[in-house]
Amino acid sequence: MVPKLRKFTHDDRLRIAHHIANRVVDKYGNNVLAVYVCGSTSKKLDRAFSDLELIVIVRDRVEISMKYYLHSGLIIQIEYLNSSKILRDAEQFDDNWHWVADQYRNRIVLYERDEWFKRLNDAVAKSDKNDSHEALRKSLMMMTESMAVLRNDVLTNDKVGVLMRGRVLAEDAARILFLVNRRYVTTTSWFWKIAFDLPDKPKDFKKLVEKMSGFVPTTEQEIVASSKKLYNEMFERVRQHGVKIEQKQLWI
Repeated sequence: MVPKLRKFTHDDRLRIAHHIANRVVDKYGNNVLAVYVCGSTSKKLDRAFSDLELIVIVRDRVEISMKYYLHSGLIIQIEYLNSSKILRDAEQFDDNWHWVADQYRNRIVLYERDEWFKRLNDAVAKSDKNDSHEALRKSLMMMTESMAVLRNDVLTNDKVGVLMRGRVLAEDAARILFLVNRRYVTTTSWFWKIAFDLPDKPKDFKKLVEKMSGFVPTTEQEIVASSKKLYNEMFERVRQHGVKIEQKQLWI
């Protein structure tokens, strides 16, 4: 039988989440420091077929594998994270910040021991003050690498490669703009909506992305031209923040 997805309401997910939290605490006892809902459900942005994502904070000496499964038509993910690791990660402002920041900031608390969420909030406050220089440098390097792959695809007349790489370059550019604006993705389905609404972005950003990603009718030539233009604009934006990627000497 092919597994079937079912429609669930927000309240349905919360009811299941509380049931899971109770079972987790009953099973692992004092090793559990906190349990919370993250993702779209934590912000009441979940839709009929959205999944349910939970994070369980456990003591550092405890190792529990992530659970990821389908239950009665609902996709459920339960990630068990060591306390010191998530607190350390929450302090970071790196090239992946725009994707992970939300899970440290938006939550529905299901269980807490010893005011653990105060420690998480303190870690997030440190992240908000961190310098963005290295995150931007690495992000521009990633976009530069994507640009090199696109050039190879053009040289070898790889039409599928050009189509695929245009979308990657568009996402690379969006990553840089999320970091520049210090905005993070609240739900994956809103990725481009948030990106297009960022205050600090090129005036033609949306138009270039639509061409590069195939959101509108396009050609290989338009993808390549749009990619080159957006790369140049991202390079200039990062340069204005005092970031450079070229080194005169080998950097070890």
